[in-house]
Amino acid sequence: MPICGKWEKLITWAEKEGNSAKALEFREKLAECIVYTAMEKARKGDLAEAEALVKYGREAAKKFGIEELSFHLSLVEKEIEKKRERRKAVAQTK
Repeated sequence: MPICGKWEKLITWAEKEGNSAKALEFREKLAECIVYTAMEKARKGDLAEAEALVKYGREAAKKFGIEELSFHLSLVEKEIEKKRERRKAVAQTK
């Protein structure tokens, strides 16, 4: 995802430099970027982009070992599901 890609580059850079503190800081920033952006997309109704961010987030969590990211992505998935249910209910009443 280009939106959060800069954090991936910074994580890689910090790891190459041997700066584990900075790498951890950048991992946190990457997780925040993914989760907040996905939640915002879900709230605005752009569910396809939100789902793409969740998928990207799961891959990033594995790649960079960010375990807590999975929990937050689960919350985003619940938000997406709520939106889908509301849309379905509205469509059925028409």
